Amino acid sequence: MHLAIALVASSTSYASSHREAPAISKDPAADLTDFYAFVDPGNPNKAIFIMNVNPLEDPGGGPNFHQFDDQVRYEVKCDNEGDGIEDVVYRYEFTTTYQYPDTFLYNVGDVGNPANVNSSQTFSVKRLVDGVVSWTNTGLSVAPNNAGVLSNPGTEYKPNNSGVGGSLTTGNIHTAGNSRFFAGPRQEGFYVDLERTFDLLNLGSGGNLNTLLGKNVHSIAMSVPLTDLTKDGLAPTANGQNNVIACWSTTSRRASRSYLADGTQGTGGPWVQISRLGNPLVNEGVIPVGQKDRFNASQPSADGQFLSYVTSPLLIVYMNALLGVPNPGSYDDPAVPNSVVPQPARDDLVLVYLTGHPAVGNLPGGFALGGPIPGEPGKTFGAFEALRLNLANPVSSFPNGRAVGDDVVDTTLSALAGLLIPGNGTVVPDGVSSTGLHYLTNFPFLGDPWAADSHPVGYHP
Repeated sequence: MHLAIALVASSTSYASSHREAPAISKDPAADLTDFYAFVDPGNPNKAIFIMNVNPLEDPGGGPNFHQFDDQVRYEVKCDNEGDGIEDVVYRYEFTTTYQYPDTFLYNVGDVGNPANVNSSQTFSVKRLVDGVVSWTNTGLSVAPNNAGVLSNPGTEYKPNNSGVGGSLTTGNIHTAGNSRFFAGPRQEGFYVDLERTFDLLNLGSGGNLNTLLGKNVHSIAMSVPLTDLTKDGLAPTANGQNNVIACWSTTSRRASRSYLADGTQGTGGPWVQISRLGNPLVNEGVIPVGQKDRFNASQPSADGQFLSYVTSPLLIVYMNALLGVPNPGSYDDPAVPNSVVPQPARDDLVLVYLTGHPAVGNLPGGFALGGPIPGEPGKTFGAFEALRLNLANPVSSFPNGRAVGDDVVDTTLSALAGLLIPGNGTVVPDGVSSTGLHYLTNFPFLGDPWAADSHPVGYHP
């Protein structure tokens, strides 16, 4: 089977980044769980980005339901050159207002009426190009939580509908120029048997379940023109220099926080990055625990410090010992020069995670690792971790970007087992499907949030 066909057919990654590092696991509002980037299937001139936070969000977690944090800066970053430094940034910041501070309730009536929502949020979005703000939009409403069937008695949210969202979803989609934005609770669209995965990789015993079924997340979604992302501002061409971008999401907090006598908090100092997510499961399944917090705080251009964890992954050693999956050992690819990546190494994983892979079409044109970037004097192509997306390909599927229904667990496990090594073709499924989840066919694509008192559950009895 051809390599690209094999990847699409098996559509295989491992778990996403839920509580993946010691420090960020204590800060759920800033903990990035999933990052999606794909060409809009309904409009090939637009790209969709979705970043999620608040892992394992219980829909019934009131009275203080999960929200975005006013003290966190949420960002989507895109590098359209290949040097590991962001060129285009979309920055989101939130403001919370309590309309009824004398009550303890999240809402005082149907959440479909904004006047009934006590703890309401708005957000601003800025677009920056090379660090300079090109435009700003403020005062955009955040969709409210689905506090239960009494709080959502009509069709404001439709969590059990595939394809079509409710009026609370469509009513909180904001248009600015040729872009659209949404922020609010969504159905957790990632699927994995989280309970068994971290029970010594207990994935081969059968009866595996999606233990995230019935959980929500908080999503920031945007739909933007491809020409807002390319290096030259022109539409991407299949063999051009502007068709591949590398993208990732980050969250940041101020360097210091103070706790005041009146119960409030103060912040100060510069912004410090505390979470980072490009490809799914890299920090969770590739980076060792002693380096996870460092990875979350690092910049892609400095990813050389983590190179050995990709070229000699520990997870495949565990997969071999616990699941009997053959360890392919090293693989040297002529596209990866020995001077940049010492041999022997897993060059197939370097191409998947750090450069883009020719088999899936997301290797930049004119690519030469460590060599000059065409038209960019003094800049060189680098090996760095990011989710790469070919904007000229109207069909996005991980690892060429990531769409909301992609089975990234299977893909990652299979890639670690050597699926992209010529002649290997090993596919490692985890036995979990998206059954029971509801995706939308249009923006913002993830399903409406489950209700606090009416949602499925996924767990082993």
